Amino acid sequence: MSTPEITIHPPSSTHPSLSEGTFDRSWFMGKWGVAWSTLPMWKGKKNVTITYTPIAGTENYTKFEDLVEYKKESAAEGSKPSTVKGVDTLTTGANAATFDWKGSSYLFFVHSHWEVLGFGKDEINGLEWAVTFFSKTLFTPAGIDIYLRSSSSYPPQNSQDTAIRSDLLKKIVSAVSEMSEGGVSELARSGFEIPGIV
Repeated sequence: MSTPEITIHPPSSTHPSLSEGTFDRSWFMGKWGVAWSTLPMWKGKKNVTITYTPIAGTENYTKFEDLVEYKKESAAEGSKPSTVKGVDTLTTGANAATFDWKGSSYLFFVHSHWEVLGFGKDEINGLEWAVTFFSKTLFTPAGIDIYLRSSSSYPPQNSQDTAIRSDLLKKIVSAVSEMSEGGVSELARSGFEIPGIV
């Protein structure tokens, strides 16, 4: 199902690692770089990030805001990124890592459903990673994103940082490609790296 250190689960998984009390949603909060994706909307984009922020007064991180930021690959250095804002709510009756997204502001009518398929940390290099799956909507096909982040340097500061991230990303992509359940491996064939993160 995966390489030894990378474990990916199919959509709608009931694996204990994704259950309430085991999957730590507080750990998932913060800023992630989207390093690889199968979603067409990220083609021609760079520096794609997603920041998850807890909503005050919400218990156990069951509801949180998200901010997507990105630039076109042709964008000038120093230009402001485009943004998309929304709110994520833990899906009732699912595992502890499945959410419903609703757009904010002019996207208030847009909804999507997504979940975490795998996550972890490279203890040696301090890199954290997560694989997310997005169900098909009226506007987008089903797709997969791979997130990476590091507390020490974001984005990569030198060639060694870049090499370490690239190696981890290759292992995660390999694990995603080997997941035969839930149509994940088929989706993975259309995956591509996103410039600016690794």
